[in-house]
Formats: sequence, C-alpha cells, structure tokens
Amino acid sequence: MSGAPESDAVIVNPLRASGLLDSIGLDRARAHVREQGGLLSDAVLRLGLVKEGDFLRVFAELYSTRFVKAEKLKAIRLDDTLLERVGVRSAERLRMCPIHWDGAKQELHVVASVPLSSSLEPELRQIVGARSIVVYVATAGAVAALIRRAYYRQEDAFKEVTANGAGPAMPASAKPGETFEEEPREVTLERTSTNIELAPDLGGQVFEDAPPEAPASTEGKTVMVNLEALTIATLRRENARYRIAQEFHRRVSLERNVEQMVDRILSVVFELLNADGAAVWLTSGRYASKSRNGDHVVEVPRAIIDQALVSNSGLLTNNALLDERFDRSKSVMIRGIKSVMAVPLRTRNGTIGILYVESVSMSAAFTDEDLPLLDAIAAQASILLDNAALVAQVQREVETRASLSRFLSAAAVEEVLSGRMKVNMAGQNAEVTVLFADIRGFTTMSGQMPPEEVVRFLNAFFGEAVDAVERHGGVVDKFIGDCVMALWGAVDQREDGARKCIAAALEMVDRAKKITVAGQPLEVGVGINTGPAVVGAIGAARRLDYTAIGATVNLAARLCGIAQTGQVLVTSDTLMRAGPGVIYEANESVILKGIEVPIVPYSVKALTLPLQLSQVMAPGSSGLHKIATIPAMPSPLKPR
Repeated sequence: MSGAPESDAVIVNPLRASGLLDSIGLDRARAHVREQGGLLSDAVLRLGLVKEGDFLRVFAELYSTRFVKAEKLKAIRLDDTLLERVGVRSAERLRMCPIHWDGAKQELHVVASVPLSSSLEPELRQIVGARSIVVYVATAGAVAALIRRAYYRQEDAFKEVTANGAGPAMPASAKPGETFEEEPREVTLERTSTNIELAPDLGGQVFEDAPPEAPASTEGKTVMVNLEALTIATLRRENARYRIAQEFHRRVSLERNVEQMVDRILSVVFELLNADGAAVWLTSGRYASKSRNGDHVVEVPRAIIDQALVSNSGLLTNNALLDERFDRSKSVMIRGIKSVMAVPLRTRNGTIGILYVESVSMSAAFTDEDLPLLDAIAAQASILLDNAALVAQVQREVETRASLSRFLSAAAVEEVLSGRMKVNMAGQNAEVTVLFADIRGFTTMSGQMPPEEVVRFLNAFFGEAVDAVERHGGVVDKFIGDCVMALWGAVDQREDGARKCIAAALEMVDRAKKITVAGQPLEVGVGINTGPAVVGAIGAARRLDYTAIGATVNLAARLCGIAQTGQVLVTSDTLMRAGPGVIYEANESVILKGIEVPIVPYSVKALTLPLQLSQVMAPGSSGLHKIATIPAMPSPLKPR
C-alpha cells in the first residue's frame, strides 16, 4: 500500500504517554524494523509489545472516533460501486478503505490506518461529494489487507496479518507502493447497494466504542488512555494537520459570511498557537485581525506582507526587531514586534493574501514546527475563502440574471453576463430601432370567441413574434394587449440594427399567417422607426421595465396604428440605416397624432442581399417598387 512512511514520533509519543510502551520496548521495535523492514507500528504489534485493542484505543481516543480490529475487518464484504467510486489509487495514497455510503446523509464511512492523513477528509469530500466523512481507525496491516482483498482480489490477504493486527514485514529496501504485484481488478457493478454485509457470527457489531477515561488493565500493565497525559506540544506537532482538517470542516466550512468565517479562522489560530495577535490580509483590500485579549487591532507591517507573498513556505522570525529583512520597517520598530510568522494564502487562481501571527510579548514564541502548522491552517483557510468567493460570485450572478430577465431575453441576458453587452440601468441616450406589431381586427375577433381561445391564439402569436425578434438580435420590450414592442440598439449598439429589425418584421408577418383563427390566418401590421431615445430602467421601485421612451418610440407606434393587414411600415430614417437591398414602396404622406410634420411611410415588401451600386434603382425610375438606398431626407422629429 502506498503512502508516506509514518513518523516514529506520531506512533511512539501517544503510546509512551499512555504507559503502553517503554524505552526498552521501543528499542526492540526499532531494531526489528532495521532488520525486517516495515512500519514501526507493525513492529510494535508483531513483537507483542502492545495489544492491538490497547493500541487502537489510544488512537481512537486521540482522534475522537472508534476503532475496528483486524479480525472483524475480515468479515466485511464491500460494495463494488463504492470501491470504484473512490478508486484504488486514492485508497492507497490515503491509507484507507471505503466501507459504507449513507445516501440519505451524504455520509461516507471509511477505515483508515493510523496516523491519519491530513488530506483524508478534504480529498474524500471532493472525490465522492460527501457532506461528512466518518473515520474509524485500524492497524496499518489490517487496512492494507482490506485494500488487497477489495481491489486486488487477494482473498487470503488477511492470512498475512498477525493475530495482534500487524501486517507482514516488508524488506527495508522495498519502496512504498511495491508491496502489491498484481494489478488492481476491474471493479464490476453487479450490486448497487452500498450497505456493509456482516458475517452472522459477529452479531452486527463491528466497531468498538472509544473507551471511557477510566483505567483498563492488560497483562499486568496499567493503561491510562487519557488525553491529559499527552502534552499540548505533541498534539500540535504530530496531529495538528488532521485536527485542523476536522476543526475547519466542523466549525468553519458551514459559514457563508466571509467576515464570520475569517473570525473563526483566527479563533482556531489562537487555540493552536501561542500568539498575541493574528490577521488575515487579502490582496483584494479586505482585512481582518484579532488579538488574544480583544483589546486592539493588529496591524501587519507592509515589509512582512511583501516577504510572505513571495515566499514558498512562509516566513518565521524569532525577533523581528533584529531581523535585517525588516530593519527599514518603521511599523515593526514602532510596534516592537518580536516573534512573527506569516504564510501565503493560495488558491487555484493564485495567491490571495497572507495569514499572519505575532507575539509582542516574547522572542522565539514560535518554533520551526509551528510554521508547517500555520501553513496547514492557511491551506484550509484558502480553500474556504476561495469557495466563499465563488458562492458570492454565483449569488451575484443569480441576482443579476433574475433582474435582467425581467427586461431582456434569455440570449441578451447571457450576452450581458459574459461582458459582451452592457446595460445602463440608470438611463442613457442611444439610437434605437423600435418595432411595434399588433393583430389586425383583434377587438372584433376577441369579442366573438371564448376567453381560453383568445388566450390560445394570443400566446401563439407572441411566441412566434418573440422567436422572430430574438433570432434577429432584438430585445422584446413588452406586450401591450395584442401588441408587441421590440428594440434594437437599446442593449448593444450595432450598425445593422435597422436591417435586422426589418428582417424580423417580415418574418413575423409570415409566421403569424401560420396561426389560424376561425379558419382564417392571423394578420398583423407592423410599424418601425429609427432615431434617438432615452433608454433605461423606468418605473416604480417594485416594478421596473428596461425600455426606451421618446418621440422615436411614439412615431413607431403611430405607424403600427395605420399599417394595413400584412404591412410593414418604416420611416426614411430606418430605410437609410438599413442599407441597400430593401424593396419598398412609398406611400402618401400622412399627418399622425402628436407628430408636427407630415410623414411619408414606406411599405417594405422584401429584404434582399445588398446589391452593387450599379444595380440600385435610382429614385424616380420606372416601377412602383424601389430598392434602398434613398436620398437623405429631413427627420420628421426635427424642425425644418
């Protein structure tokens, strides 16, 4: 089974503090490892220096969990689906084996060998998407045998495990990961249940509860399994990474408010380190600090920030006042900072800040062993802060999407969110092309039909109208009774807005004819105008519309009002901006309500590909139908 070799101290110190292992026994175990190879924990068990149950009770107490003996691991039959989901490489690297998945709680149960890997819970959460991880401890030999049986089809794997839970000796020359000669088996998906099946003679009891703090006796030895006996330094040094992973996920990861999350991170720092003050400084400009007594704000010197940001493993100084790296820092001198540690906060996208601790009361308050501890805290904090930033970004996008969806089409919303289009909700002047289209004879038809039939054909028409508008890059502004209002240029300023609007109008007329009412095709009239307008979010606080207002809009509405069945009426301004290829017919000038000068409406017949100038029919040539471009004319919206 692969994985980094265990540190002697991680195994030895808890056993010695609990009275299970003395110096003579430790020397015997180390000599056995030198001669036979393998792990120190296996040597302790193989030589019978410590009973398997006592060994596991110490570490179950240390990690606040339960344990399972090798004899009982033999009886567990594992689910192939769960094994495939976790994978053999993860199992070997993390020195664990998955044993149960609780789908209702999104909870994964695993058996892991001591000492537990600091990345055990974070990696498994990511691999299987679990909300929580339940870890049971077992001997390294028992876990290795379980992995061999589960992934490598070695049904007799537990024969190599001693009665006391020790694994087979490994030659000293062997490297981690070379103990298995077979290739891992292809896990089949024959079963879908992820429940553990237990042998009948076990009575359903597999896991041993962590023992009470009362003493237990074993073969003349008094075993005091009591965390009080383990020094704070031992806990910090040898189990800090795993403890940090547990504490952060238990106490910090559920926080969604960044300020409260940072406050909890700093609280964990004070629990684990002998610091007078701590701070989180972020490159975004956000900053938070905390002092042990809560009586002042901790100010991080800029010189220390700069050093920490470029460091690979952080910085540690026993007396900043004497450190030549900071001899020009006035803030260091003024504040009289002595001991300092600072490590970078790194995420997938780079360094986002630093985590800083200080002591102004004593020199050498932190040791070389404290720096990796602070780095472990920073690694967990970086993940949580990065996730919080992503959650906040998603929340902002959801809110923006919901707001824009009230005004814009789905396609336009995506354009705005991607940054390709911009919306000025406060209001701006813009040149827009406005389209109004309504159903001819709607009042008469609706009075002779049941309400549900009216709703049916109205929705059918609106559906076709929206499709036509959005297909040609427009934005449906609103529905007014049986009328549709659409805009080009209100969100994205493009030179071909007028041309696209005409194309959408012609398509809308054709689409409407496919809808039948009382056996007759639906007929619409369309009015289009191009010109300046005020564009923005207009309305009351609880009801806003992103729309355009002004004389340009009014004229388009008036043209729609006089359009005959199937007509698309446009102004000269729209024709000029539409470019060549528009087949139109000029109508008699008309006086429209609210418009001071006569207007010449142009009835568009078709839209062709742009023609060469030599093919464009000049105004006044024979034939009723003409092809734009047309001569420039004074705008009806401006005084002559």
